[in-house]
Amino acid sequence: MRDMKKLWLAASLCAFSAGAFAQTYGFATLPPGSILHAQAQVIAKAVQDNSKLQIRVIGFGGDAQMFDAVNSKRADFMVLDVGETADAYHGRRNWQGKAKPNLRTALTLYGFQMGPFVRKDSNVKTIADLRGKRVPSGWAQQTGNLPHSIAVLATGGLTYKDVVQVPAVNVVRAADDFKSGKLDVFFFAVGAPKVAEVAASVGGLRYLEFPADAEKKMKTVRQDYYLSTANPAPHIAGIEKPTQVQTIDVVIGAGAHVADAVVYEFVKAVHRNKKALVEGHPNFNAFDPGQAGKPQPSLPHHPGALKYFKEIGGGAAKK
Repeated sequence: MRDMKKLWLAASLCAFSAGAFAQTYGFATLPPGSILHAQAQVIAKAVQDNSKLQIRVIGFGGDAQMFDAVNSKRADFMVLDVGETADAYHGRRNWQGKAKPNLRTALTLYGFQMGPFVRKDSNVKTIADLRGKRVPSGWAQQTGNLPHSIAVLATGGLTYKDVVQVPAVNVVRAADDFKSGKLDVFFFAVGAPKVAEVAASVGGLRYLEFPADAEKKMKTVRQDYYLSTANPAPHIAGIEKPTQVQTIDVVIGAGAHVADAVVYEFVKAVHRNKKALVEGHPNFNAFDPGQAGKPQPSLPHHPGALKYFKEIGGGAAKK
């Protein structure tokens, strides 16, 4: 009788596993044109090619919709910076009274480089020169960009009260507004296809460099910010010399509702296949598998991710 129970349990687990892997999992990201959308496509392909999981990339207008989708189980994974994701999880800052407790960390990808771009021939040479200029604001759909832009302005001793605020829905729409002459600066990811598109349209771009004490000032807005070096490359518009740029860790998140075995396989496929990621997008050169399980103090890891990193002897399991 005991043997029969063991056989029944084993069969049940196998049936669950087969059903779980046969399901298609939604991978939430930002809209087409954003660098995270392009990278989500690459990640999804790497996971599908190296596991039994089926992944469908879903582009949303901004982070608010992404968080809602994962928190309400309409999507299963997501990719975004850890700062805004942790804020949503805890219900703080932009998310006060609107916590998303279903969000978890799956793994850390790399430091996401971003920041302000102006026309190459612009008379705006420093962050402080943005005083009185037209700057995207509001970020109705992409609230995560609000602290990013506040931190940029802070490095020049400015706040939104010192500039002409032009309401923006998300970074893609703001880039289009810049291209059409409605803005004097726009904020975007370094190396994004959209930045190259805008550069070709306006006759070139220039990354607006930061003063020496910029990192300290950024951290007064959000401790997760730091500066890293962006080097010139054929696919990177606006960077003509090694440049210190605004950076924050990007994580793949997972919903707490996703089965441990599914998250385990997703993390395993990403962690072990950097080559495939780099072949899909050059920014994945910055992905360090040795740091993929690093603790993110403000956003707990999913149990499936913890299991994987514990097995390989590193990262989140050592918290």
